[in-house]
Amino acid sequence: METQASTTQVPVAKGVDAARLEKELARMWAEMSASKGDGQAAGVVRACVLNLVVYVAGKEECPEVNDLLEDVVERHPCRAVLLVVNRAATEPRLEAFVSTRCQLSAPAAKRICGEQITIEADGPVVDTASTAVTPLLVPDVPVFLWWKDIPHYEDKLFDRLAEMSDRVVIDSASFDHPHKDMLRLAEILKEGNLRVSDLNWGRLTSWRSLVASFWDVADYRQSLAQIERVAIEYDPPDASHDEIAPKALLALGWIASCLGWEVLADDSSLEAGRAHFKLSDGGREIEAVLAATDDVAGRDGMITSLTLRTAAGDEFFVVLRHNEGKLETGARLGGDGQKVGRVLAYEARSEGQRLSAELDILSRDEVFESAAEVAARMLSSVAV
Repeated sequence: METQASTTQVPVAKGVDAARLEKELARMWAEMSASKGDGQAAGVVRACVLNLVVYVAGKEECPEVNDLLEDVVERHPCRAVLLVVNRAATEPRLEAFVSTRCQLSAPAAKRICGEQITIEADGPVVDTASTAVTPLLVPDVPVFLWWKDIPHYEDKLFDRLAEMSDRVVIDSASFDHPHKDMLRLAEILKEGNLRVSDLNWGRLTSWRSLVASFWDVADYRQSLAQIERVAIEYDPPDASHDEIAPKALLALGWIASCLGWEVLADDSSLEAGRAHFKLSDGGREIEAVLAATDDVAGRDGMITSLTLRTAAGDEFFVVLRHNEGKLETGARLGGDGQKVGRVLAYEARSEGQRLSAELDILSRDEVFESAAEVAARMLSSVAV
């Protein structure tokens, strides 16, 4: 697939003139749809299956976002509204740009095109920038908000944009303060007003599938009620080396929520790069340890191993072979020392592909919400 983009600047001094932007987009579409020199139609299909509002805290992130949107447009031709803010500016500024994005699958194929409106907001106008976004949304199709930041307390812009959205997408891998930000995420989910997706949760799909598949084997199922220890190792997050990686917290939260374990405040502890939690299953105690490994470039916040040990001495494990792009999974059975396992390749998906996958979902993800809630309870048990 090849992406073609054309951009026109439409400066606005006193608020975004939605009618003017729509007029400029109409002109661009008319030019693209005009006949070629040989009299044949250009073959442009204007498509919009959803609205995607993207919040970006600074221009430096724009090139990355624009690259990601190429993957999104391939599956979801849409109207993207990119809101680039500079909260630290003292002078108010509001400026808009319009562009189209087209995908070419073959030289003679029709171009499937979406469109993008970029709004740059500086200073005092940031809090009210949602009023510039609302009239630009295409009616009768879903609205997704991709918030490339953690929604902070009393953030009026987030609250207003989220209110107009059918689903909010975040990425806990980018949290600057993983512990506090995970607690904030749990509060947002507890309020129950928003449907939230987390790109980092999507990165756990292969791990969750492999862990769940252990108990596809009938002889292993009785081990579920005998798990006494969970050990998860992870690469420390680049943003905060001493804090537990959100992916590790979500993985443990998922296991605990699925098995109905309760978090015990007693005997839990947290120190730099290591957490020790006590959980309970109907009075039976389970130990959970999350520990950082050596920091390796390219593994920011990734889980490197996950091991479940039972009272009978059996161990079920998944290990990351990062350099090979593979996951090793297997079981070590304590009774006879037998080991079984396999090595599987996993698909390395781009961030744009992960975002695009989240745009297929409109319903609540109750499994994710439960995992995040338990992760927050564990953090609260050690008084973060």
